[in-house]
Amino acid sequence: MQIRVALCDDETAGHETAKNLLSEYKQKDSSVSFALSCFSSGRELLNYIDTHESFQIYILDIIMPDINGIQLGAALREKGDDGLIIYLTSSPDFALESYSTDALHYLLKPIERNQFFQCMDRAMNRLNRSLTETISIKTSGSTRIIPVHNILYAERVNRFIRYNLDDGTMIDSVTFNGTFQSAVSPLLSRHDFLIVGSSFVVNLYHVTEVTNSEMLLDENHHVPIPRRTYKTVKSAWADYWLKKGETHVI
Repeated sequence: MQIRVALCDDETAGHETAKNLLSEYKQKDSSVSFALSCFSSGRELLNYIDTHESFQIYILDIIMPDINGIQLGAALREKGDDGLIIYLTSSPDFALESYSTDALHYLLKPIERNQFFQCMDRAMNRLNRSLTETISIKTSGSTRIIPVHNILYAERVNRFIRYNLDDGTMIDSVTFNGTFQSAVSPLLSRHDFLIVGSSFVVNLYHVTEVTNSEMLLDENHHVPIPRRTYKTVKSAWADYWLKKGETHVI
């Protein structure tokens, strides 16, 4: 599992510290890797997520010029961003204020390795729970509860929706009324699903390649791409994995 992490600290030494600590944490838990993007100001980070995908974890220095970490966290929440926030600071004076942004943790500089690891353990537990988020699918005979992460893609077949799962299972919903986009809105509300053409919603996490005519997914699944939307689809997939910025894979 790769976790998207944003570090915002106006001191470049803090960037190296974060890279080293995340690298050490990965050695402890080899099941995860981190895509770390570093920013030197709150404004730079906010501008970035205005045109790119948001992050799962934000490590924010509190004492920064222009926008401090507390203000930055508040701005993220105002955007509806529910990423986990970890605050870093050399002063304990902001501890109470930091929790107004529903921060996960507050660490004093210099960062102590064991405390950082404990904090990351909490973050990983929270993220692992989010991977077990489910949706309910009403079928002709029952209601199925499915982990969202297991859905490769959903497709419109006549007036019902077929959900294709990563274990090869296919689940057909009951007939839906209204538009396809409205019917799959629980999936489209998530950052990792993309509507493709008029009949498909694809989980970008499971996409392995995008050609000029189709998306290739895990388990040898293929989803056609309308010619007019190829560039948009390709860009969305690239943004999801590559972020178009300076990202350090750890």
